[in-house]
Amino acid sequence: MKTCTKQLLTVMITSALMAGPAWAANQEVSTMAPTITQAATQGDKESNNATMSQVANQASEVSAQTGLRSTFEGKPVGYFTGIGDVMIDQSVPSQPFAVLQPGAEMNLPYGDEVSDADIAKYIGKTITSIQVANVEDKQLEAALKKRFILQVGDVVQANYLRHDVNILGASGLFATIKPTFQVVPEGVKLIYVVKQNPRITRISIRGNKSIPATKLHQLLNIKPGMTLNTTFLSKDVANINLLYNNWGYMISHVSEVKMNDSGVLCIGISEAQIEDIRIRGNIKTKDHVILREMRLGKGDIFNKELVSRSIQRIYNTGYFEDVNVRLLQGQQDPQNVILEIEVAEQKTGSITIGAGYSDADGFVGVIGLSETNLRGTGDKVNINWEFGGKSRSNKNHSLSYTHPWLNKYGDSLGFSLYDRKGQQTDYGSGGKAIATYEKKTRGLGITYGRSRGEYLADYFTLELKKSEYVRAISGKNYLANDVKSKEFLKNNFGRSHSLTWAHVFDNRDNVFDPSRGKRISLTSIVTGYGLGGDFKYTKFIAEARTYHKVSNGRVLAFRLMGGMGFGSVPYNELFALGGADTIRGYEDDEFRGNRMYAATLEYRYPIAKKIQGVVFADVGNAWGGTKDIEEHQDSNKLHASGGLGFRVTTPIGPVRLDYAWGQNGGKFHFSFGGKF
Repeated sequence: MKTCTKQLLTVMITSALMAGPAWAANQEVSTMAPTITQAATQGDKESNNATMSQVANQASEVSAQTGLRSTFEGKPVGYFTGIGDVMIDQSVPSQPFAVLQPGAEMNLPYGDEVSDADIAKYIGKTITSIQVANVEDKQLEAALKKRFILQVGDVVQANYLRHDVNILGASGLFATIKPTFQVVPEGVKLIYVVKQNPRITRISIRGNKSIPATKLHQLLNIKPGMTLNTTFLSKDVANINLLYNNWGYMISHVSEVKMNDSGVLCIGISEAQIEDIRIRGNIKTKDHVILREMRLGKGDIFNKELVSRSIQRIYNTGYFEDVNVRLLQGQQDPQNVILEIEVAEQKTGSITIGAGYSDADGFVGVIGLSETNLRGTGDKVNINWEFGGKSRSNKNHSLSYTHPWLNKYGDSLGFSLYDRKGQQTDYGSGGKAIATYEKKTRGLGITYGRSRGEYLADYFTLELKKSEYVRAISGKNYLANDVKSKEFLKNNFGRSHSLTWAHVFDNRDNVFDPSRGKRISLTSIVTGYGLGGDFKYTKFIAEARTYHKVSNGRVLAFRLMGGMGFGSVPYNELFALGGADTIRGYEDDEFRGNRMYAATLEYRYPIAKKIQGVVFADVGNAWGGTKDIEEHQDSNKLHASGGLGFRVTTPIGPVRLDYAWGQNGGKFHFSFGGKF
């Protein structure tokens, strides 16, 4: 840090210096799992409590010494956290008696420098006149004298004299103050001999890299051309420290204030840098996988907000059940810090052999392999083979792979292959099943993700797929050799080549169980139009999710979405609402159309470890574009439901149990995965 040269005066700017900063080696700053909190929150609370008590005691001592009423109100205005430096608090009377510099100790107020021996022979004598010598501004002198306890006609008393000396000191205008007496027949003349502070010619702020000097200059009450006022300067230092703290630079602070013989006031700022980042506790995960999620690196200025965001990102990878960050004092420079990140890894891979259930397919057998942190690199792979259920075929296969970090910008690349059969039911008005049939879908998808900033990303997906009608199960048989059935198959089954673009804003605190933040996405899907295939249409979708923490563990979650389709959208590609993921209390995909809107409100509350209760309300509809289903009568009528549910965390993932009451009665929903 640069400092002024040719020092003439070390400016005295504060009334109380506390003997130690809120700092200790191995200080734990934050524990980030399972619930993410702000970095440094716990450390701040503990250190602030100690600081409050210390300042209150010192305020009482100053009040007793000076006779002034303490103005301490329990608010550490202007405090800063230093490493090896003192802390400042402006909540006590601002007598300029302590030097702001590393290692400074508390000095006595001006009044305590008045010795009993010097004034003993004047005690009890009548004051005939009072003068503040060397003050050119007589109005200022008159204003100061009005604040004195001792006035003309009073007798000299030591405690009142000290009080009045401190009144002069509190003005911040004087470098030295010495009370003198001139004996006259009627008593004594009281003369305060003062030396005024020098005039400021220029103000120089040095050492600031994180906050522009123009921003800091705007905080200053002192200006060039003014006589140095240490009371104003004390407040200015407090404002600078407070700004640094509010911007997250909790360890950076004003470290010294000097004035040279040219009248240049130099304010030196110490910004704590990150000397090193150490990773502890990772057995499988590579160091670089953790470090790439950090929003700070070696040499950067320490910022608690960026540390907090870094911990959120590390936890959101899903590789760890616990993340702790500790601040260690720098080894090369004690003013700097070392970040120690300690993680506790959790299970990221699984081999699944079992059974599951969904409303659409019933009970199915599952054999799968999933790994979200492949060989500690963060790559994701998923292989699944499902069999059984209502579908006769057991040849359901899927393979997906994602590489989340292609480059230093956090771009991602992934692909998926699938060959699956499933059962679909088409519904008419009132939720009546028209036809249940088996269909087969094969496809390939390639997704490229492009990071656009801390919370923004774009995702581009090219998908080539083919859908086939296999057989009728119940109701209408579309394989019947009639014109309408042939037309239905032609219009709704075939090759579909599409390009999808999704623009996503996501600042949720926890992607697995959010309690704060929002996720907003805009998606467009273009099918055909030069991409080939049998269909040409476009779809646009907008979705917003918001989360508000009501109290500890209790969250209010809201989702709103809408969509529109243009062109000849196949029936299987229409927007589909109803069921566990959209409007509960109705059949899966009961409402279809090329227009759609839906909203969900959930109140989530903890019941026990890994068990969460939910009270919810759903509303929405899909309509239009269903002319191929004669029994389906289009209607933009609103469909609503409400209900209760549970969320249970299991080794194979979250399980949702919901019971909802719709317009046609109640319905139970069992499904895997989080809702939103």
